[in-house]
Amino acid sequence: MLFLHGACLDPASPYPVLRSCPDGETGISMNSHFSNANWVGIPHRDFFYNGLLKPDEALTKTAYTATKQEAQRRNLYTAIRFQDWTAEGKPADVSDEQWKYEISIGTDYAVSFGRARYCARLPISQEQLKQVITFLNDRNSLYQNGPKTFETNVLQDNCNHLTHNALAAADFWHELPVHQFILKAALTFPVPKNEIVNLLDQTQRHDIGDLHALYHDRLTRKSLLEKDWLPDTPGVILDSNPVKTPNEIYNTQLSLIFYDDPLLGHYHKAFDRYLNQPRYHDLKANLLWYQTLYAKIAAERRPLSWWLKKEPSGFVAFYNAYYAWLENQQNLVQRGLTMLTENASLSTGSMPALPGRAPVGPEPVNGP
Repeated sequence: MLFLHGACLDPASPYPVLRSCPDGETGISMNSHFSNANWVGIPHRDFFYNGLLKPDEALTKTAYTATKQEAQRRNLYTAIRFQDWTAEGKPADVSDEQWKYEISIGTDYAVSFGRARYCARLPISQEQLKQVITFLNDRNSLYQNGPKTFETNVLQDNCNHLTHNALAAADFWHELPVHQFILKAALTFPVPKNEIVNLLDQTQRHDIGDLHALYHDRLTRKSLLEKDWLPDTPGVILDSNPVKTPNEIYNTQLSLIFYDDPLLGHYHKAFDRYLNQPRYHDLKANLLWYQTLYAKIAAERRPLSWWLKKEPSGFVAFYNAYYAWLENQQNLVQRGLTMLTENASLSTGSMPALPGRAPVGPEPVNGP
């Protein structure tokens, strides 16, 4: 699952089609229930995560029923056909349309009703957001009018493939192909909790002050020169959210797992490392950390002539773009700190987009 700030559903289309809109908030959910769509969009952060509940409210049977009714009133699935097998177990007095909302609550919308989740917030540029939107719309267009029917499975095309490849469309990392040969897919398929670590690892894949490493990484060089963006950016936040409690509907004893290397155990160690760093949980600590880092990079700047003794001529454009980016980042951090000072109530959960950035996230890791 994916949450996009700066994107909304086209109100003229009953079928889910995304477009850019500055104040838009849309949750993206992929589900094996669908036959003519890869994903559906759920407008508004609160409803996507909490349905009609306020953050501190318990989930009661009354609230559960009211949220289902509200979802149907919003016509979330009007243009979405469900797989025939989803009708199994449907009571005779429940309509097909009502059943869609019964089997999807806690999965596509009101996801905190039945899920604990870890989320990663990744601020990206407006241009990258447009690329994510285009990718998602193209994915759905494969199934909207047939004859192709959407089919998903854990190894070859699961909900984490969709999230991973949406970010790949923005040149964050390399694409993970769907429908690979089954044996290869079994070794490479994305796992929810692992993907959070992979995302945070990717933002840290190079020392942000190492111009040589940044320049010689094709994706990094491209993202800076074409999008004025580098993956290690202020506002990358790790957030954890338990399932709703008290809870009259779902089991709340949930635990997300890693598929880890039994010898090296990278994922457990890396996840613990990120959990133990305040800058991944507290926005002020995050901004202050980057303020210090950027000041250090600026103070250690070497002249272009020094670099050209060891780098190719193409390095000139990268060098100039890098230090223009650094100045913009320093200004961004300062504006962010000013915003926090002016509004002490801001938290990682309610944080608006930092100036000039559209956060893609939080991103729930426990996809369907």
